[in-house]
Amino acid sequence: MPSGLPTAPDTEIGFQPPPPSKGPLDKIRKGLVGIIPLPELGEKPVIYNPVIIVLTGYLETIKPGALDEAVYSAYQQIPQFMDKLNISDARSFLDFANDLLKWVPHENYEGKDIYDILCMFYFIIDQPPLANLQTAISPDQVGQPLTWLSSWIVVYAQLIGLFMDSPASLTKESLESFSQKNSPKYNYDEALVPEGGFRTFNQFFSRHLKPGMRPIAEPENDHVIVYPADCTYDNSVANQNIVNIESDGVIMIKNLPWTISSLLQGSEYADEFHGGVWMHAFLNTFNYHRQHAPVAGEVLEAKNIQGAAYMEVNSKCEPMRVMCGPDAPDTPGYQFLQTRGMIIIDNPVLGKVAVLPIGMAQVSSVKITIQKGDRVEKGQEISYFQFGGSDVICVFQPKAGLRVEDFVASSNNTYSKYGTILARAPQK
Repeated sequence: MPSGLPTAPDTEIGFQPPPPSKGPLDKIRKGLVGIIPLPELGEKPVIYNPVIIVLTGYLETIKPGALDEAVYSAYQQIPQFMDKLNISDARSFLDFANDLLKWVPHENYEGKDIYDILCMFYFIIDQPPLANLQTAISPDQVGQPLTWLSSWIVVYAQLIGLFMDSPASLTKESLESFSQKNSPKYNYDEALVPEGGFRTFNQFFSRHLKPGMRPIAEPENDHVIVYPADCTYDNSVANQNIVNIESDGVIMIKNLPWTISSLLQGSEYADEFHGGVWMHAFLNTFNYHRQHAPVAGEVLEAKNIQGAAYMEVNSKCEPMRVMCGPDAPDTPGYQFLQTRGMIIIDNPVLGKVAVLPIGMAQVSSVKITIQKGDRVEKGQEISYFQFGGSDVICVFQPKAGLRVEDFVASSNNTYSKYGTILARAPQK
């Protein structure tokens, strides 16, 4: 049964129509029984992307029935939500995953449709026994090759990203669903629309803002650090979104010993952050997705680090609506294994500041827009995300003298805008 997602026509994305005669299809059917869910006779043929066929072949070989078990486990937790997307078994999940590869995103008034659909994919793929086939979010996995399934998820996410770079990913109707009237959280009125309009979904997703939309707090004061993105920072002790780095470089998160050297993979400056402060914030799908320098200074390093494309998703119930759905809590820890950018800026007052844009879910890439040796001003653009959710991490040296209480959390039920005060370092 179709997922109901709005998709581009197969012919528009390069797929050939199915064979006109049933003879070849019958031969294919006999050869792939148990590997790929071919349609019953009389049903409209589904043209599966090769990456979906590879997944089904792998699972049938390694753990037959695993996908059905995962879908069943998910359905026990969020049945009404899965019914909305017609997902009830392995076949219908594969149809959904296949449709995501040619999905033309639309948004609802609450600005949650894209978020919910991304969460749905990961909620199912993270159920047992599929979860056991993926790289564990654990410090002992740093530097280790990804498992086959985790590697497949990376490739799958990249393919979605490639489609989001194509004109087929955006229509006049889909773009209208993001308008100020139809989905106000996207703040379309702030967007700087390029000449000729947005041509792809990624171009819209990584949109620029009109000049003057984000004033930079105290641009000449090096003691003032600004938010590097439109994002949400929660300073509650339980969530551990800010942690003091121990003198040996260990960052204890949820009782797991992560290290600053594993986060700043290969950086010659990693040891200089021992004893400093680590913090992270979350960007929602509706947020502006470009990142900006939290401080002024010289760029010492700017590079991408390839990793996983993980997203933690739990079920969350809303008693008033008597309905459960997927929810991404953004628990810290996964960032140490995730695909990310790494930018280190040297500020004369604060010392070295590391900024790490972290890809989440179907983020196709982190695009860095500055390079080593550049001089950046506070608030200057340094990188941007393409389609998907994302995080941003900032790491500070002990030289900055920052304490946890120096950081300004986002207000309840809203996000902080880039350029507003993230922290004020004490005067020395």
